[in-house]
Amino acid sequence: MKRKQIVDLITAVVLIILGSIILIFPLLKIINVKYIFMGVLTFYGIMNLIQYILTNESKDYEGLFTMIASIITLIILGLVNVEKNPLNLALTLFVWITIMSLIKLKKCDYYHDRNKKIYILKIITLVLFILIGLLCTINLYYEQSVQVLVLGFFYFIHGILELIDPITNYLIELK
Repeated sequence: MKRKQIVDLITAVVLIILGSIILIFPLLKIINVKYIFMGVLTFYGIMNLIQYILTNESKDYEGLFTMIASIITLIILGLVNVEKNPLNLALTLFVWITIMSLIKLKKCDYYHDRNKKIYILKIITLVLFILIGLLCTINLYYEQSVQVLVLGFFYFIHGILELIDPITNYLIELK
């Protein structure tokens, strides 16, 4: 495996683990959804910045753009009150999903410009990401423990979708 594929694989596995940890939070009575979401965005932004630094020779700016998207969403999340109005939490997650979708669409265009057939798989994962994101956004109107579970589910599935790219690239190289 190339260095970029290994870093992408580790990032996806860490995201799956993060989603799994978030799913355990309601059992531990940790249900402050604003601080959990802020922590996840901070961790995800730092993780993608490290990913960008480790793979900057590959001219892939997805990690940098993802970190910027996380910072923008953190600023929005700091300005709104999500405890009293769950709509604000849903809109904040929707903003993050929208920005991330544009970043993923740019990555699809990158693969398409280089005539790599993997862009079809990236488009499929993009559509799945948008659908999962919209379903999770719609279901953020319940009590805080359910909101935490929805966020955990979303990041768990997002990690699985992120895992597809490095594994597919590795399998294509083997061929």
